[in-house]
Amino acid sequence: MKSIPASVAWFSLAVLAAAGCAGGKASEKSDKLGVQAPPPEPTAEEYYATGVKAAQRGDWDDARRAFQRSADKDPKNASVLFNLGVIAEKRGDFKTAETQYLAALDVDPGNFDAALNLGHIYRLQDQPEKSIPHFKRLLEKNPHDTRLLNDLIVSYRLLKDYKSALDTVHELLARAPGDPDAYKNLALVYYDMGNYRMAEFVSANAKKLDPKDPGIYDNLGMIYLKLDDRRAALAQFQKSIELDPNFGPGHANIGVIALQYRDYKTADREFSKAVSVAPDHWEWHLGAAWAYEGEKRAKDSASEFEKVLAIRQDQPDAIFGLAVAYKNDKQFQKSLDMLQRYLSLPGELARRNDAKNLVESVKHSIANPPAPKIEAQKPLPKVAAPGQPSVIDQVNAADAKGGAPDSKPGSSTPAPAKPADGKSTQAKPADTKPADGKPAQAKPTGPDAGPDAAAQVPPATASPPSADANQGK
Repeated sequence: MKSIPASVAWFSLAVLAAAGCAGGKASEKSDKLGVQAPPPEPTAEEYYATGVKAAQRGDWDDARRAFQRSADKDPKNASVLFNLGVIAEKRGDFKTAETQYLAALDVDPGNFDAALNLGHIYRLQDQPEKSIPHFKRLLEKNPHDTRLLNDLIVSYRLLKDYKSALDTVHELLARAPGDPDAYKNLALVYYDMGNYRMAEFVSANAKKLDPKDPGIYDNLGMIYLKLDDRRAALAQFQKSIELDPNFGPGHANIGVIALQYRDYKTADREFSKAVSVAPDHWEWHLGAAWAYEGEKRAKDSASEFEKVLAIRQDQPDAIFGLAVAYKNDKQFQKSLDMLQRYLSLPGELARRNDAKNLVESVKHSIANPPAPKIEAQKPLPKVAAPGQPSVIDQVNAADAKGGAPDSKPGSSTPAPAKPADGKSTQAKPADTKPADGKPAQAKPTGPDAGPDAAAQVPPATASPPSADANQGK
């Protein structure tokens, strides 16, 4: 996300001087050492200012603690509650974010920013149907706010209500003919409908309106993947991160292509960059985990799968992948536990047969533990293997041959990231005065939509890698 400059309201504290009581002695020394009084507890306003400073330097843990202490002292300050919601959202704790936004609205029903982000949270919790009446109510009070129309388009699209999405696009363009986000969202409606050439055409119009928006190039890359033009897709993803080196979706999509070509080093680099700018995106942690698995870094792979499960508790591919990572790290009981957890999940499981076979293998390893490995005292130096061609070289070579990369059946390559929607509504922590209780101003950034947004890598599948990005939240 782009940084938002904030100005902290400074509060001058009066310094009180101690004065002798009337009638007392002018000077009297005590035989006992005086006990220094503890410093006074900071006020709600001071805790708030501390939280703003922490947020400005990106220390979200300190910011959360400071805002929480401010809220404990002043539970009716909507700005504090709003900021606690923003921080929870950044950390991927969407339920807590929802609770905090609702609390801010309970204190201040007219808090537009909290209401806006609440609709965003519903989408992040895979509840776009709850966001639609919410955005409509906001639109009644703010009929000229084009952000709300863009949000409605996104929610309709995620519900596959394409007629309502198209009607809303036309309404928006009638009000704001030059709105690039309207064209981005229109392109995505066509994309989801399978009309990729029309999606390409509309995206080109969006690019003319906003040529420096990395999200538009990322979307074009997704469209070219659908059109089976990997070279053009890769060029668009590279253009997106050239425009914004911290644009997570572009890095993630390059990482996905690298995984498909078994270029684990590039995949590692790109997913590591993606999660560094958006650590709450479980799909990118999943991609990093597969990259580490390909590099045979079992502990690092397990750590990334665990991060996925901290955000999405029952994500099937992360559970299966963690079982594999534990097995590779010779933590056989943990591996067995994860496999049994995977097999107990409801619904269709893409890797059920693989999991059943692994259960027998792990049980055998538990019953017959491998002998301890004896390390040679003076291992002979090994000659490094020749370097693998980069994903760019492989894509160009594959295009020259007219084919996509070969994939092993059952490979765990994530699908490409979803295209970025029009700008969304997530705000960064407020810099409003803590005493006035006014809501912070929302900025057009956020993880489910927009050029600063975090497009997401859907779960890995057991089928050979494909270019399917048509998955909604």
